[in-house]
Amino acid sequence: VDIDWEFPGGGGANDTLGSAQDGDGFVLLMKDLRTALNTLSAKTGRTYQLTAAMSGGVEKLSRVNWEAAHPYMDYINLMSYDFYGAW
Repeated sequence: VDIDWEFPGGGGANDTLGSAQDGDGFVLLMKDLRTALNTLSAKTGRTYQLTAAMSGGVEKLSRVNWEAAHPYMDYINLMSYDFYGAW
């Protein structure tokens, strides 16, 4: 499962989306998804990866507690193509 999250905390083209709680919500989402994938893995015998594609901007990355999130994740991919836009 790959979560594509370009604007944690808002700041995209639509300024009504996002909140200060997005970072905490992301950690909880990763935890819940990892639990579900581990349960599925136990049933199927398959390995499931959990990844996220995140904005490479420091302002966006700093909204997430990576120390809390990374134990649940297999990979974190930085989107390096979104440094300029409506945001």
